[in-house]
Amino acid sequence: MSAQGDDTAAVFRDAVRGAIGSVVVAPVVALLWGAPWDVPGGVDPRWLIVPLWAALAALAVAARSSGPLAASGRRGLRVWRAADPLLGAVFVQAVLFRAPESFFVPAAIFALLAAAIHGLQRASGPVLVAVASIFVLLGVVAPRVFEAAVLARVSATYALDVDHRLHPDGGEINSDGARFRGEAEDLADDDFVVLFLGDSFTFGFGLAYADSYPYRVEALAGEYGCAADVRVVNMGWTSASPLLALRLLRQVGYRYRPDLVVYSLDMTDFHDDLRYEWRLREQLDYEFDAAAVAERWIAREWPWASPLRPVVRAVTSRLRAVDRDSRAELLEGLRVPRPDERYFVTSRPLEQTRPAIELGVMKNLGEMERLSQDVLGARMALVVYPRAYQYSDREVPRNWEKGYTPLGRYVREPFRYFAEVGDSLAYPVIDVLADFESSERFPLYFGNDPHWTEQGADVAARAVFTGLRERGLLPCAS
Repeated sequence: MSAQGDDTAAVFRDAVRGAIGSVVVAPVVALLWGAPWDVPGGVDPRWLIVPLWAALAALAVAARSSGPLAASGRRGLRVWRAADPLLGAVFVQAVLFRAPESFFVPAAIFALLAAAIHGLQRASGPVLVAVASIFVLLGVVAPRVFEAAVLARVSATYALDVDHRLHPDGGEINSDGARFRGEAEDLADDDFVVLFLGDSFTFGFGLAYADSYPYRVEALAGEYGCAADVRVVNMGWTSASPLLALRLLRQVGYRYRPDLVVYSLDMTDFHDDLRYEWRLREQLDYEFDAAAVAERWIAREWPWASPLRPVVRAVTSRLRAVDRDSRAELLEGLRVPRPDERYFVTSRPLEQTRPAIELGVMKNLGEMERLSQDVLGARMALVVYPRAYQYSDREVPRNWEKGYTPLGRYVREPFRYFAEVGDSLAYPVIDVLADFESSERFPLYFGNDPHWTEQGADVAARAVFTGLRERGLLPCAS
Protein backbone atom coordinates (compact mmCIF):
# COMPACT_ATOMS: atom_id res chain seq x y z
CA MET A 1 0.00 0.00 0.00
CA SER A 2 1.24 3.50 -0.79
CA ALA A 3 2.20 6.06 1.84
CA GLN A 4 -0.93 8.01 0.97
CA GLY A 5 -2.98 4.86 1.48
CA ASP A 6 -1.32 4.29 4.85
CA ASP A 7 -2.18 7.84 5.92
CA THR A 8 -5.79 7.46 4.80
CA ALA A 9 -6.12 4.17 6.67
CA ALA A 10 -4.56 5.73 9.78
CA VAL A 11 -6.97 8.65 9.68
CA PHE A 12 -9.87 6.23 9.27
CA ARG A 13 -8.69 4.14 12.23
CA ASP A 14 -8.32 7.28 14.36
CA ALA A 15 -11.83 8.40 13.43
CA VAL A 16 -13.26 5.00 14.32
CA ARG A 17 -11.41 4.94 17.65
CA GLY A 18 -12.58 8.48 18.36
CA ALA A 19 -16.18 7.58 17.61
CA ILE A 20 -16.02 4.49 19.83
CA GLY A 21 -14.32 6.42 22.62
CA SER A 22 -16.83 9.25 22.42
CA VAL A 23 -19.76 6.84 22.63
CA VAL A 24 -18.21 5.26 25.71
CA VAL A 25 -17.45 8.56 27.43
CA ALA A 26 -20.59 10.41 26.31
CA PRO A 27 -22.91 8.88 28.96
CA VAL A 28 -20.51 9.90 31.70
CA VAL A 29 -20.29 13.44 30.35
CA ALA A 30 -24.07 13.64 29.99
CA LEU A 31 -24.73 12.39 33.51
CA LEU A 32 -22.17 14.64 35.17
CA TRP A 33 -22.87 17.64 32.95
CA GLY A 34 -23.31 21.11 34.32
CA ALA A 35 -24.05 20.59 38.00
CA PRO A 36 -22.42 23.85 39.13
CA TRP A 37 -21.67 25.41 35.75
CA ASP A 38 -25.08 26.85 35.04
CA VAL A 39 -25.71 28.00 38.60
CA PRO A 40 -25.06 31.69 39.48
CA GLY A 41 -21.69 31.85 41.18
CA GLY A 42 -20.69 28.45 39.77
CA VAL A 43 -17.49 27.60 37.95
CA ASP A 44 -17.07 29.03 34.47
CA PRO A 45 -16.26 25.99 32.30
CA ARG A 46 -13.60 27.92 30.41
CA TRP A 47 -11.42 27.60 33.51
CA LEU A 48 -11.22 23.86 32.78
CA ILE A 49 -8.52 24.59 30.25
CA VAL A 50 -6.12 25.87 32.95
CA PRO A 51 -5.60 22.61 34.91
CA LEU A 52 -5.62 20.61 31.68
CA TRP A 53 -2.89 22.73 30.18
CA ALA A 54 -0.97 22.53 33.44
CA ALA A 55 -1.25 18.73 33.40
CA LEU A 56 -0.02 18.58 29.80
CA ALA A 57 2.95 20.83 30.60
CA ALA A 58 3.86 18.70 33.66
CA LEU A 59 3.76 15.49 31.61
CA ALA A 60 5.92 17.04 28.88
CA VAL A 61 8.53 18.15 31.43
CA ALA A 62 8.51 14.75 33.09
CA ALA A 63 8.94 12.91 29.78
CA ARG A 64 12.07 14.91 29.02
CA SER A 65 13.66 14.16 32.43
CA SER A 66 15.59 11.02 33.36
CA GLY A 67 14.80 8.01 35.51
CA PRO A 68 11.40 6.79 36.68
CA LEU A 69 9.90 10.24 36.23
CA ALA A 70 10.55 10.11 32.49
CA ALA A 71 8.82 6.75 32.12
CA SER A 72 5.81 8.03 34.06
CA GLY A 73 5.73 11.14 31.89
CA ARG A 74 5.79 9.11 28.68
CA ARG A 75 2.99 6.86 29.94
CA GLY A 76 1.04 9.94 30.94
CA LEU A 77 1.49 11.43 27.47
CA ARG A 78 0.13 8.23 25.91
CA VAL A 79 -2.92 8.48 28.13
CA TRP A 80 -3.21 12.16 27.23
CA ARG A 81 -3.10 11.36 23.53
CA ALA A 82 -6.02 8.96 23.94
CA ALA A 83 -7.99 11.46 25.99
CA ASP A 84 -6.95 14.56 24.05
CA PRO A 85 -9.84 14.72 21.55
CA LEU A 86 -12.34 13.84 24.26
CA LEU A 87 -11.04 16.65 26.45
CA GLY A 88 -11.29 18.98 23.47
CA ALA A 89 -14.91 17.95 22.99
CA VAL A 90 -15.62 18.45 26.70
CA PHE A 91 -14.10 21.93 26.53
CA VAL A 92 -16.17 23.01 23.53
CA GLN A 93 -19.37 21.55 24.94
CA ALA A 94 -18.79 23.07 28.37
CA VAL A 95 -18.20 26.54 26.97
CA LEU A 96 -20.91 26.60 24.32
CA PHE A 97 -23.78 24.60 25.73
CA ARG A 98 -25.93 24.90 28.82
CA ALA A 99 -26.67 22.04 31.18
CA PRO A 100 -28.89 19.39 29.55
CA GLU A 101 -32.54 18.80 30.19
CA SER A 102 -32.29 15.24 28.88
CA PHE A 103 -29.60 12.63 28.34
CA PHE A 104 -29.66 12.13 24.58
CA VAL A 105 -29.11 15.68 23.30
CA PRO A 106 -25.80 16.34 25.12
CA ALA A 107 -24.67 12.76 24.45
CA ALA A 108 -25.25 13.20 20.72
CA ILE A 109 -23.56 16.61 20.64
CA PHE A 110 -20.57 15.28 22.57
CA ALA A 111 -20.22 12.20 20.37
CA LEU A 112 -20.22 14.29 17.19
CA LEU A 113 -17.74 16.78 18.65
CA ALA A 114 -15.37 14.05 19.81
CA ALA A 115 -15.51 12.15 16.52
CA ALA A 116 -14.81 15.31 14.54
CA ILE A 117 -12.04 16.52 16.83
CA HIS A 118 -10.34 13.11 16.86
CA GLY A 119 -9.28 13.62 13.27
CA LEU A 120 -7.10 16.54 14.38
CA GLN A 121 -4.74 14.08 16.10
CA ARG A 122 -3.03 13.53 12.77
CA ALA A 123 -1.66 17.05 13.18
CA SER A 124 1.26 17.72 15.48
CA GLY A 125 0.62 19.20 18.91
CA PRO A 126 -2.16 18.66 21.43
CA VAL A 127 -5.66 18.80 20.02
CA LEU A 128 -7.03 20.50 23.12
CA VAL A 129 -4.70 23.47 22.66
CA ALA A 130 -5.58 23.70 18.96
CA VAL A 131 -9.32 23.48 19.64
CA ALA A 132 -9.13 26.11 22.37
CA SER A 133 -7.15 28.45 20.12
CA ILE A 134 -9.56 28.01 17.20
CA PHE A 135 -12.50 28.54 19.54
CA VAL A 136 -11.06 31.80 20.87
CA LEU A 137 -10.34 33.00 17.32
CA LEU A 138 -13.70 32.05 15.80
CA GLY A 139 -15.92 32.36 18.85
CA VAL A 140 -14.51 35.50 20.44
CA VAL A 141 -12.23 37.51 18.14
CA ALA A 142 -13.99 37.07 14.77
CA PRO A 143 -17.51 38.01 16.00
CA ARG A 144 -16.19 41.14 17.69
CA VAL A 145 -14.30 42.20 14.58
CA PHE A 146 -17.40 41.56 12.47
CA GLU A 147 -19.62 43.51 14.85
CA ALA A 148 -17.21 46.43 14.97
CA ALA A 149 -17.02 46.55 11.16
CA VAL A 150 -20.79 46.45 10.70
CA LEU A 151 -21.35 48.94 13.52
CA ALA A 152 -18.90 51.37 11.90
CA ARG A 153 -20.80 51.06 8.64
CA VAL A 154 -24.17 51.56 10.33
CA SER A 155 -22.96 54.59 12.28
CA ALA A 156 -22.06 56.29 8.99
CA THR A 157 -25.77 56.32 8.09
CA TYR A 158 -27.65 56.27 11.41
CA ALA A 159 -27.26 57.78 14.84
CA LEU A 160 -26.64 55.02 17.37
CA ASP A 161 -29.16 56.14 19.99
CA VAL A 162 -32.64 54.66 20.39
CA ASP A 163 -34.10 56.97 17.71
CA HIS A 164 -31.32 55.94 15.23
CA ARG A 165 -32.29 58.65 12.77
CA LEU A 166 -30.66 59.07 9.40
CA HIS A 167 -27.68 61.40 9.04
CA PRO A 168 -28.09 64.15 6.40
CA ASP A 169 -26.27 63.26 3.19
CA GLY A 170 -26.59 66.46 1.19
CA GLY A 171 -28.84 64.69 -1.32
CA GLU A 172 -31.92 62.64 -0.50
CA ILE A 173 -31.67 62.93 3.30
CA ASN A 174 -32.25 66.44 4.58
CA SER A 175 -31.16 68.10 7.82
CA ASP A 176 -34.12 66.61 9.74
CA GLY A 177 -33.33 63.06 8.63
CA ALA A 178 -36.26 62.97 6.20
CA ARG A 179 -35.96 61.40 2.77
CA PHE A 180 -36.81 64.68 1.12
CA ARG A 181 -34.87 66.57 -1.53
CA GLY A 182 -35.25 69.90 0.13
CA GLU A 183 -35.80 71.54 3.46
CA ALA A 184 -38.92 72.70 5.26
CA GLU A 185 -38.31 76.25 3.99
CA ASP A 186 -38.66 75.04 0.39
CA LEU A 187 -42.38 74.32 0.82
CA ALA A 188 -44.72 77.07 -0.39
CA ASP A 189 -47.47 78.51 1.78
CA ASP A 190 -50.18 77.29 -0.57
CA ASP A 191 -48.79 73.72 -0.82
CA PHE A 192 -50.88 70.97 0.71
CA VAL A 193 -48.19 69.24 2.79
CA VAL A 194 -48.51 65.57 3.73
CA LEU A 195 -46.02 64.06 6.19
CA PHE A 196 -45.63 60.30 5.76
CA LEU A 197 -44.27 58.57 8.85
CA GLY A 198 -43.33 54.90 9.19
CA ASP A 199 -40.48 52.44 8.91
CA SER A 200 -38.46 51.01 6.02
CA PHE A 201 -41.57 50.29 3.91
CA THR A 202 -42.44 53.98 4.06
CA PHE A 203 -38.82 54.98 3.48
CA GLY A 204 -38.70 52.75 0.41
CA PHE A 205 -35.93 50.30 1.33
CA GLY A 206 -34.21 49.11 -1.84
CA LEU A 207 -36.18 51.52 -4.04
CA ALA A 208 -35.27 54.71 -5.84
CA TYR A 209 -36.46 57.98 -4.35
CA ALA A 210 -39.39 58.44 -6.75
CA ASP A 211 -40.46 54.78 -6.41
CA SER A 212 -40.98 54.93 -2.65
CA TYR A 213 -44.66 54.71 -1.87
CA PRO A 214 -45.10 58.27 -0.39
CA TYR A 215 -43.74 59.86 -3.56
CA ARG A 216 -45.88 57.56 -5.69
CA VAL A 217 -48.86 59.05 -3.79
CA GLU A 218 -47.57 62.53 -4.63
CA ALA A 219 -47.25 61.58 -8.29
CA LEU A 220 -50.79 60.16 -8.36
CA ALA A 221 -52.13 63.38 -6.83
CA GLY A 222 -50.36 65.34 -9.56
CA GLU A 223 -51.84 63.13 -12.26
CA TYR A 224 -55.32 63.41 -10.75
CA GLY A 225 -55.34 67.19 -10.90
CA CYS A 226 -56.03 68.18 -7.31
CA ALA A 227 -57.12 71.67 -6.28
CA ALA A 228 -53.77 72.41 -4.61
CA ASP A 229 -50.24 71.14 -5.07
CA VAL A 230 -49.86 68.06 -2.88
CA ARG A 231 -46.32 68.01 -1.53
CA VAL A 232 -45.18 64.89 0.28
CA VAL A 233 -42.35 64.66 2.82
CA ASN A 234 -41.15 61.10 3.42
CA MET A 235 -40.22 60.86 7.11
CA GLY A 236 -39.94 57.08 7.26
CA TRP A 237 -36.74 55.33 8.26
CA THR A 238 -35.63 51.77 8.93
CA SER A 239 -36.96 50.17 12.14
CA ALA A 240 -38.94 53.24 13.14
CA SER A 241 -42.19 52.84 15.08
CA PRO A 242 -45.11 55.01 16.24
CA LEU A 243 -43.19 55.98 19.38
CA LEU A 244 -40.09 57.11 17.48
CA ALA A 245 -42.19 58.79 14.78
CA LEU A 246 -44.06 60.68 17.52
CA ARG A 247 -40.75 61.87 18.97
CA LEU A 248 -39.64 63.08 15.53
CA LEU A 249 -42.95 64.80 14.87
CA ARG A 250 -42.75 66.62 18.19
CA GLN A 251 -39.30 67.96 17.37
CA VAL A 252 -39.53 68.95 13.71
CA GLY A 253 -43.15 68.58 12.57
CA TYR A 254 -44.02 72.25 13.06
CA ARG A 255 -41.29 73.28 10.60
CA TYR A 256 -43.17 71.68 7.69
CA ARG A 257 -46.61 73.18 8.48
CA PRO A 258 -48.38 69.93 7.54
CA ASP A 259 -52.00 69.68 6.49
CA LEU A 260 -52.10 65.91 6.88
CA VAL A 261 -50.05 63.36 8.82
CA VAL A 262 -50.13 59.75 7.63
CA TYR A 263 -48.63 56.95 9.69
CA SER A 264 -48.10 53.60 7.92
CA LEU A 265 -48.22 50.77 10.44
CA ASP A 266 -45.96 47.75 10.02
CA MET A 267 -46.45 44.40 11.77
CA THR A 268 -43.13 44.86 13.60
CA ASP A 269 -44.27 48.15 15.15
CA PHE A 270 -46.21 46.42 17.92
CA HIS A 271 -43.00 44.79 19.14
CA ASP A 272 -40.74 47.75 18.48
CA ASP A 273 -42.81 50.31 20.38
CA LEU A 274 -42.64 48.27 23.59
CA ARG A 275 -38.92 47.59 23.24
CA TYR A 276 -38.09 51.21 22.43
CA GLU A 277 -40.11 52.52 25.37
CA TRP A 278 -38.27 50.18 27.71
CA ARG A 279 -34.89 51.17 26.27
CA LEU A 280 -35.71 54.86 26.61
CA ARG A 281 -36.71 54.36 30.23
CA GLU A 282 -33.51 52.46 30.92
CA GLN A 283 -31.47 55.06 28.98
CA LEU A 284 -29.99 52.42 26.70
CA ASP A 285 -28.73 52.86 23.14
CA TYR A 286 -30.16 51.33 19.99
CA GLU A 287 -30.23 47.54 20.15
CA PHE A 288 -27.85 46.38 17.41
CA ASP A 289 -27.79 42.67 16.55
CA ALA A 290 -24.73 41.66 14.53
CA ALA A 291 -25.88 38.02 14.53
CA ALA A 292 -29.08 39.04 12.72
CA VAL A 293 -27.02 40.84 10.08
CA ALA A 294 -24.91 37.72 9.57
CA GLU A 295 -27.99 35.52 9.35
CA ARG A 296 -29.58 37.85 6.83
CA TRP A 297 -26.44 37.75 4.67
CA ILE A 298 -26.28 33.95 4.80
CA ALA A 299 -29.95 33.67 3.86
CA ARG A 300 -29.38 35.89 0.85
CA GLU A 301 -26.11 34.38 -0.35
CA TRP A 302 -26.76 30.72 0.51
CA PRO A 303 -30.52 30.21 0.05
CA TRP A 304 -29.97 26.44 -0.21
CA ALA A 305 -29.27 26.43 3.54
CA SER A 306 -32.77 27.67 4.46
CA PRO A 307 -34.18 24.13 5.04
CA LEU A 308 -31.50 23.63 7.72
CA ARG A 309 -32.93 26.41 9.92
CA PRO A 310 -35.03 24.11 12.15
CA VAL A 311 -32.01 21.87 12.83
CA VAL A 312 -29.71 24.81 13.52
CA ARG A 313 -32.31 26.43 15.79
CA ALA A 314 -32.79 23.18 17.70
CA VAL A 315 -29.04 23.04 18.42
CA THR A 316 -28.48 26.75 19.03
CA SER A 317 -31.39 26.87 21.47
CA ARG A 318 -29.06 25.00 23.83
CA LEU A 319 -26.25 27.55 23.50
CA ARG A 320 -25.25 29.32 26.67
CA ALA A 321 -25.42 32.69 24.90
CA VAL A 322 -29.10 32.14 24.06
CA ASP A 323 -31.08 32.70 27.24
CA ARG A 324 -34.36 34.04 25.95
CA ASP A 325 -36.29 33.73 29.18
CA SER A 326 -33.96 35.89 31.25
CA ARG A 327 -33.78 38.62 28.58
CA ALA A 328 -37.50 39.39 28.80
CA GLU A 329 -38.26 42.60 30.69
CA LEU A 330 -41.39 43.94 32.33
CA LEU A 331 -43.07 47.15 31.24
CA GLU A 332 -45.86 48.32 33.54
CA GLY A 333 -46.80 44.76 34.34
CA LEU A 334 -46.67 43.62 30.71
CA ARG A 335 -43.93 41.28 29.57
CA VAL A 336 -42.02 43.00 26.78
CA PRO A 337 -41.72 40.77 23.68
CA ARG A 338 -38.31 39.22 23.27
CA PRO A 339 -36.04 40.23 20.36
CA ASP A 340 -37.03 37.05 18.51
CA GLU A 341 -40.76 37.83 18.87
CA ARG A 342 -41.11 40.72 16.43
CA TYR A 343 -44.25 39.14 14.98
CA PHE A 344 -45.95 38.17 18.22
CA VAL A 345 -49.19 39.92 17.15
CA THR A 346 -49.53 37.57 14.18
CA SER A 347 -48.57 34.37 15.98
CA ARG A 348 -51.01 34.57 18.91
CA PRO A 349 -54.77 35.11 19.26
CA LEU A 350 -55.94 38.71 19.58
CA GLU A 351 -57.25 38.04 23.09
CA GLN A 352 -53.66 37.53 24.24
CA THR A 353 -52.03 40.40 22.36
CA ARG A 354 -54.69 43.09 22.82
CA PRO A 355 -53.11 44.51 26.03
CA ALA A 356 -49.73 44.84 24.31
CA ILE A 357 -51.30 46.49 21.26
CA GLU A 358 -53.10 49.06 23.37
CA LEU A 359 -50.25 49.75 25.78
CA GLY A 360 -47.78 50.41 22.97
CA VAL A 361 -48.87 51.23 19.43
CA MET A 362 -52.39 52.50 20.16
CA LYS A 363 -51.26 54.75 22.99
CA ASN A 364 -48.62 56.36 20.78
CA LEU A 365 -50.92 56.70 17.76
CA GLY A 366 -53.42 58.47 20.01
CA GLU A 367 -50.70 60.90 21.11
CA MET A 368 -49.72 61.42 17.47
CA GLU A 369 -53.31 62.32 16.53
CA ARG A 370 -53.62 64.80 19.41
CA LEU A 371 -50.31 66.42 18.49
CA SER A 372 -51.33 66.66 14.83
CA GLN A 373 -54.75 68.12 15.61
CA ASP A 374 -54.07 70.37 18.60
CA VAL A 375 -50.53 71.59 17.91
CA LEU A 376 -49.88 71.26 14.18
CA GLY A 377 -53.44 71.92 13.04
CA ALA A 378 -53.36 68.89 10.78
CA ARG A 379 -55.55 65.86 10.37
CA MET A 380 -54.17 62.36 10.73
CA ALA A 381 -54.78 59.04 9.01
CA LEU A 382 -53.49 55.54 9.72
CA VAL A 383 -52.52 53.08 6.97
CA VAL A 384 -52.41 49.37 7.86
CA TYR A 385 -50.69 47.23 5.24
CA PRO A 386 -49.88 43.52 5.14
CA ARG A 387 -46.63 41.66 5.23
CA ALA A 388 -46.32 39.09 2.46
CA TYR A 389 -46.93 36.14 4.79
CA GLN A 390 -50.35 37.54 5.76
CA TYR A 391 -51.91 37.00 2.35
CA SER A 392 -49.56 34.84 0.24
CA ASP A 393 -47.27 31.83 0.51
CA ARG A 394 -45.59 32.57 -2.81
CA GLU A 395 -43.96 35.88 -2.00
CA VAL A 396 -40.43 36.18 -0.56
CA PRO A 397 -39.43 32.51 -0.98
CA ARG A 398 -35.97 33.19 0.50
CA ASN A 399 -36.99 35.47 3.35
CA TRP A 400 -34.38 35.83 6.11
CA GLU A 401 -36.92 36.81 8.77
CA LYS A 402 -38.28 34.44 11.41
CA GLY A 403 -41.15 34.36 13.86
CA TYR A 404 -44.20 33.75 11.69
CA THR A 405 -45.94 31.08 9.60
CA PRO A 406 -47.14 32.10 6.10
CA LEU A 407 -50.94 32.15 6.09
CA GLY A 408 -50.90 30.91 9.68
CA ARG A 409 -53.91 30.82 11.96
CA TYR A 410 -53.39 34.23 13.58
CA VAL A 411 -51.64 36.22 10.84
CA ARG A 412 -54.62 38.56 10.33
CA GLU A 413 -55.41 39.30 13.96
CA PRO A 414 -54.12 42.91 13.74
CA PHE A 415 -56.52 43.60 10.86
CA ARG A 416 -59.34 42.11 12.94
CA TYR A 417 -58.37 44.43 15.78
CA PHE A 418 -58.67 47.57 13.64
CA ALA A 419 -61.92 46.35 12.13
CA GLU A 420 -63.31 46.16 15.68
CA VAL A 421 -62.01 49.52 16.97
CA GLY A 422 -61.88 51.59 13.77
CA ASP A 423 -65.17 53.43 14.32
CA SER A 424 -64.13 54.52 17.82
CA LEU A 425 -60.81 56.09 16.79
CA ALA A 426 -60.29 59.82 16.26
CA TYR A 427 -58.55 59.15 12.94
CA PRO A 428 -59.55 57.06 9.90
CA VAL A 429 -57.91 53.68 9.26
CA ILE A 430 -57.06 52.76 5.69
CA ASP A 431 -56.74 48.97 5.47
CA VAL A 432 -55.02 47.97 2.20
CA LEU A 433 -54.96 44.19 2.75
CA ALA A 434 -57.71 43.63 0.18
CA ASP A 435 -55.79 45.62 -2.43
CA PHE A 436 -52.79 43.33 -2.10
CA GLU A 437 -55.01 40.23 -2.15
CA SER A 438 -56.81 41.28 -5.32
CA SER A 439 -53.72 42.50 -7.18
CA GLU A 440 -52.75 40.38 -10.17
CA ARG A 441 -49.25 41.84 -10.22
CA PHE A 442 -46.42 39.63 -9.01
CA PRO A 443 -44.09 39.77 -7.25
CA LEU A 444 -44.96 42.61 -4.92
CA TYR A 445 -42.02 41.82 -2.60
CA PHE A 446 -38.38 41.03 -3.30
CA GLY A 447 -37.54 37.34 -3.48
CA ASN A 448 -34.93 37.41 -0.71
CA ASP A 449 -36.05 40.47 1.24
CA PRO A 450 -39.42 41.27 2.90
CA HIS A 451 -39.77 44.77 1.42
CA TRP A 452 -41.86 45.93 -1.51
CA THR A 453 -40.70 45.92 -5.09
CA GLU A 454 -41.63 48.88 -7.29
CA GLN A 455 -44.88 47.04 -8.07
CA GLY A 456 -45.65 46.50 -4.39
CA ALA A 457 -45.01 50.15 -3.54
CA ASP A 458 -47.25 51.19 -6.42
CA VAL A 459 -50.09 48.91 -5.24
CA ALA A 460 -49.80 50.45 -1.75
CA ALA A 461 -49.65 54.01 -3.13
CA ARG A 462 -52.75 53.61 -5.29
CA ALA A 463 -54.72 52.10 -2.42
CA VAL A 464 -53.63 54.82 0.01
CA PHE A 465 -54.25 57.66 -2.46
CA THR A 466 -57.76 56.36 -3.14
CA GLY A 467 -58.42 55.93 0.59
CA LEU A 468 -57.26 59.44 1.45
CA ARG A 469 -59.16 61.00 -1.44
CA GLU A 470 -62.42 59.19 -0.70
CA ARG A 471 -62.27 60.28 2.94
CA GLY A 472 -61.82 63.92 1.94
CA LEU A 473 -58.31 64.11 3.41
CA LEU A 474 -56.74 65.39 0.16
CA PRO A 475 -57.76 68.49 -1.86
CA CYS A 476 -58.87 66.18 -4.65
CA ALA A 477 -62.44 65.53 -5.79
CA SER A 478 -63.73 62.22 -4.47
